[in-house]
Amino acid sequence: MSAATETSASAPNVQSDNRAAGDTPIVADEATDDATSDLGASIASSTTSVTESIFNYRLENGRTYHKYKDGNLQHELFFLSLNDRLGLAPPNDEGSKVKRVLDVGTGTGLWAIDFGDLHPEAEVIGVDLSPPQADAPPNVSFEIDDIDEPWTYSRPFDYIHSRMMTSSVANWKTYIQNCFDNLEPGGYLELQETDLFPGCDDGTLKPDAAMIKSVTYMEEACKILGRPFQDIPALVDVMREVGFVDVSIMKEKWPSNTWPKDPHYKTLGMWAHQNSIDGIEGWTIAPFTRALGWKKEEVQVFLVDVRRELKDTTIHAWWPIYVIHGRKPEQQAASRYVKMSAPNIVTAAAGEHTDIRHVDETQLIVDDAEVADDDSSELGGSIASSQQTTSSIASSIWNFQLENGRTYHRYKEGKYQYPNDEKETERLDLQHELCLLTLDRKLGLAPPNDENSKVNRVLDLGTGTGLWAIDFGDAHPNAKVLGVDLSPPAAEVPPNVVFEVDDVEEPWAYTQPFDYIHSRFMTSSISNWEKYIRNSFDNLTPGGYFELLEVGGQLQSDDNTLRPDSAVVKSGKLLREACAILGRPFQSIPSLVDVMKEVGFVDIVMTKYKWPMNSWPKDPKHKIIGTWSLHNNLEGIEGWTMAAYTRALNWKKEEVQAFLVDVRNGLKDKSMHAYMPIYAIYGRKLE
Repeated sequence: MSAATETSASAPNVQSDNRAAGDTPIVADEATDDATSDLGASIASSTTSVTESIFNYRLENGRTYHKYKDGNLQHELFFLSLNDRLGLAPPNDEGSKVKRVLDVGTGTGLWAIDFGDLHPEAEVIGVDLSPPQADAPPNVSFEIDDIDEPWTYSRPFDYIHSRMMTSSVANWKTYIQNCFDNLEPGGYLELQETDLFPGCDDGTLKPDAAMIKSVTYMEEACKILGRPFQDIPALVDVMREVGFVDVSIMKEKWPSNTWPKDPHYKTLGMWAHQNSIDGIEGWTIAPFTRALGWKKEEVQVFLVDVRRELKDTTIHAWWPIYVIHGRKPEQQAASRYVKMSAPNIVTAAAGEHTDIRHVDETQLIVDDAEVADDDSSELGGSIASSQQTTSSIASSIWNFQLENGRTYHRYKEGKYQYPNDEKETERLDLQHELCLLTLDRKLGLAPPNDENSKVNRVLDLGTGTGLWAIDFGDAHPNAKVLGVDLSPPAAEVPPNVVFEVDDVEEPWAYTQPFDYIHSRFMTSSISNWEKYIRNSFDNLTPGGYFELLEVGGQLQSDDNTLRPDSAVVKSGKLLREACAILGRPFQSIPSLVDVMKEVGFVDIVMTKYKWPMNSWPKDPKHKIIGTWSLHNNLEGIEGWTMAAYTRALNWKKEEVQAFLVDVRNGLKDKSMHAYMPIYAIYGRKLE
């Protein structure tokens, strides 16, 4: 590949890339008729057409927005430019190991899919304003999001790839800062961008050419629309200001057609020409009509001359293409764990042997300072997930069901609608930390969790990643802890902790009773709660405790700011409807107190907590919990809804993804002072 590097002599962190001299003029080929040659043959565009109902975007001037994607053909054009590489940053090197990758402006998703295929060990996330129309490997997922909105990823990335975002980004420094803040120390950001104005080395592109006029109008229109074209080489200094080091910039040229003599550039020109011919109307019609007041017909007439010049091999024009990448310096990550004080608890009698207690029900106070941007604060930053754990269960169980790009439990297939893949595993670790914050670093409220309590056998139902069981086993080395779930956790465990794959709705066949049974977040997973609680009662020793920690399942607000027509409210209603159809309805948690009494439990205690939807509260503890809760919801919302909506409500995957855009935006909305009620209930079996 013939390419060149632009360097800044005053920039100590800017490295040169001297693999070729891209600023050397391209030599024109002798005048020939390319129409009969292989290179001159037209290229059928591989851009995927959107036909499903989810893609009924707003129709305007005969085009749909955001629909037009030049991504498939253009992806191949970049591939040719980079010598069959997906990028120049080190994560693209053969044999490189990378964990988490973000593809910003993923388009049709081809880059993300190709990277995922080449790096099966990596988790690749592609984001854009519209869903891609591609089947993806299991390590690749797509999200619909607006990168100009606050970034709320709960875990950082090792590599962020960004392509052709000029005129789509309102503030490049903010954009690059967001990338920097969401990278691991030592991680890389790579930008692949084009300049708007074409170049020419021999004067054959005249100043009054339609091509020049078109980009001049485009520059004016995009500036009016608040998405100006960016001077790409200037981003080197922006990256340095933000904190990137080892910044490299490489320049390539895309000829306007097949006019060059050099075979490499002739091939690039062929692809670039097809890309421009296919894309020119999509790039111009909305800016020209929205910002400049042109009519659709005026744009179409003007483009006749532009297309004619794009085909003219006597005009030796080319577009500069830049690839810039930089590294975030290694640094020691600061701990974000915060120990909180205990909640205020009000006690009220509720019958013999029953003590119903609630957290102070006074209204949460809104933080007046929340008009400020939380993203720059410690609470607003990325939250490191709890340490991931591993297990020693037979490998024959590790056979998961793939559905809509997520994996689900193969054991009792279809019975449980929530995923069990790595993404969900990491979210469950985050949720475990959220529970610890809520309970003031305690694993539960029942007496077996008290310091120096003596307990022999413990059962953790729906153990998930196994963190609760492992933590309890560490805190009580004399106890034997058994965790059960439909999938095995991937956890290294202390010697007193074991895991089993089992279905808690099948008959229980434990040979010895337990002193303490713990159950967390099983609502919408249990078909018969009375039976579930009775099984727990029957498998306890006399004097043993049963404890539930459950979510209320419906957002609440103390000041009526939660809008009934908001997407977050709609999503909850749809999920409850779907789970009821699937035979695993959401349970009214407070009513379980009466069920426990009927079964035979005494000394029942219920404590209610509030998980704010985001960091809107003024109270420091609730602000922290809201921050963690937001990340938990953003990470989990697709997993909670995808199977339920597609299996029970017959939605398509793309419909779910598009709907979740509004849900995620609603979760971030601090003007809605919503919270999710969380209940801790425990009771004792009489001796």
